[in-house]
Amino acid sequence: MRQALDDPATPADVPARHRLPADTRIHQILDAALEAFATDGYAATRIDDIARRAGLSKGGIYTHFKSKEDIFEALLTRALTPKPVEVPALAPGRAVDVELLIERVIDRLYEDLGDGATRLTLRLLFSDGARVKEHVARWREAVLAPYLATIEALVRKGVVEGTLCRSVVVQQPWLLLAPAIFSALWQLALEEATPAFLATHRLAHIALLRELLAPPCRPAG
Repeated sequence: MRQALDDPATPADVPARHRLPADTRIHQILDAALEAFATDGYAATRIDDIARRAGLSKGGIYTHFKSKEDIFEALLTRALTPKPVEVPALAPGRAVDVELLIERVIDRLYEDLGDGATRLTLRLLFSDGARVKEHVARWREAVLAPYLATIEALVRKGVVEGTLCRSVVVQQPWLLLAPAIFSALWQLALEEATPAFLATHRLAHIALLRELLAPPCRPAG
């Protein structure tokens, strides 16, 4: 009896294991994976490396993700899902004009580009996306394609209402985002991610859209 009382490993003295909610655990795994991919490269990183950084067993990773490729896709979805444009949520009398596009698309893009995790995930996409084409394609179809479709609908609505000029952006809505994509690539290539850098690019992007889309419109042809 005395031995049981003095034994530090008796059940009464062992703290209960704390189980984190699944969402919290998933974010923990993704944070660890992003750190591992950024440090060691995607190809060299193993599930064991991610588990060690996350403080989990290998089985703990597989509880939430089937493979390293699935983790890659989840990182894209977490960091590169644009904030919703919310086309139906326009206030009464609010026109779809350039200023609305700036508020709901452009400003949000540059806010995301200023986030460190977003930049690291972009680097991962550009450097290793070709290794997991199927997963990148799923992310593109599930996240990027609907986002571009929403922007296209927004621009078409403005053209019909006469508050936006008809331009190539109507047929190719990705062009609305092109200057921000250039900024992202420039940051990754030259490691220029200062607030001043992004602010300068944002102002130039806005000036371009106002000249291209804001009435009075130039005659076609």
